[in-house]
Amino acid sequence: MDEESVRSSKSAAFTSAIDSNSSILHLIGDIESTNTYLHVPALRKLLDVVLDYPQSQELVLQHKILQVVNKFVQVVNDSKEYILSTTILHVIGVSCKTDDKMALAGAASEPLLRMIHSSDEKQSKAGSKALEELIGENSQIRQSLLSNGFIQIFQRTFSNSLSSQSSSSSQSESITSNHIRNNLLDLLLKLITTSDDLNSISVLIPLLEEIKQNSENELKSKSRKILSLLAGEGISLSSESNEKDEKIRELEKTNKQKDEELKRKDEEQKRNIEEIKQKNDELQKVKYEKERKSKELQNEKEDNKKKSVEIQQLKDENTKLKTDDSKIKTEKINEEKIEIINKDPDMIELTITDGVYSIKKKGEDWSTVSLAQILENGIWMLEAEFKDTNGYSAIGIVRDSYDIPANVYPLGTKYQEHMAVQLQKKWSNSLWCKDNRNTGNIGYDTNQIIRLEFDSEKGTLIFFIGGIQQPVYISGIQEKIRFIV
Repeated sequence: MDEESVRSSKSAAFTSAIDSNSSILHLIGDIESTNTYLHVPALRKLLDVVLDYPQSQELVLQHKILQVVNKFVQVVNDSKEYILSTTILHVIGVSCKTDDKMALAGAASEPLLRMIHSSDEKQSKAGSKALEELIGENSQIRQSLLSNGFIQIFQRTFSNSLSSQSSSSSQSESITSNHIRNNLLDLLLKLITTSDDLNSISVLIPLLEEIKQNSENELKSKSRKILSLLAGEGISLSSESNEKDEKIRELEKTNKQKDEELKRKDEEQKRNIEEIKQKNDELQKVKYEKERKSKELQNEKEDNKKKSVEIQQLKDENTKLKTDDSKIKTEKINEEKIEIINKDPDMIELTITDGVYSIKKKGEDWSTVSLAQILENGIWMLEAEFKDTNGYSAIGIVRDSYDIPANVYPLGTKYQEHMAVQLQKKWSNSLWCKDNRNTGNIGYDTNQIIRLEFDSEKGTLIFFIGGIQQPVYISGIQEKIRFIV
């Protein structure tokens, strides 16, 4: 079955189907239904009715089909409902009898102009070529384009693109694709080379000048060619028109800036409102939290009142315990015995007076003694005070594995690799460790307390002189040691 016979069959089928108003009403009912799946099939059938039924124009008015179809035209998009609805309206409009040939010509150019604005470059180019052919062959098409909106379409397209290019605002309109602008310039060039009356195109001269200055090379070349052709035909923009266009552009620019400013202020106001709302929420939370804490504090106060007597009792008991503990510690210290390893018993004497141990030296020969306590597993401290040494004294540590002989000078060649000592200030304030002299500590004076603190886990020996920690200390101690003086 060929295409013509198919169309005839469909026409006959629909003619028999719509002999009564009930059939049309049924289609309208489907279009107005909340069931969206019925819309597209009903619109397809309605399009066939408008195309094939001889009395379709009367049915359009009788059943207010225009108002029904407008439901889908109100929201501009690329849905099937929108395409079918606009097609129905287009067919109805073209089908209306009119003596205005220009209006009929516009019906031919309108869909092609829509194709030119397609984001698909091939579709856009096909529409452009088809319309260029019509422009070359039909004067009514040319006149229709020049008088029925092409100039306005051209202005809108390029004005938006140029303003988008120059605008730094993130809210500026998207730049029209190059292929669309190129195709519109091709149409304008075709109109100029085929039309007799070009005066209406003069309004585009300022825009073409701007395109020539601020667009891509291909657009610049085409606009330059068009301007040359217009100039050759003696077409120019009057000074009065220039001033008006300039004022219009300034007003449009001012209005756009105002719109952007209003939009910015509106967004800022919305942000402020949101911030105020958030702050109010936070204040409510803070208020609730304060009330909750106030109740907790009240409960705590009541508990504190109940426990005040107990606390005072505990304080009194604690004071008593501290006093008792101090006495116990003093007694324990007095009971403990500090032992020394003394290889010079004729020169070194250990005495104790009121819990204080004294190591007294007789004679003038060198002598080094160590405490018997082995330092391991924890933190060990030794406090000492030197008197009547004439500046010649030292304090430090020795390997537990080393047995110090009698009459030993701690910095002697045979002994210093086993010992580490801090010297008295008058002699030398240096810290000696394994034959290495290290400066930086202040040294100690006679009658000044010096404290040694050994941490077996860290392997460090730190010196405190007059209660002040010294910067130079010994590290890396990984063996058992003893204190020496």
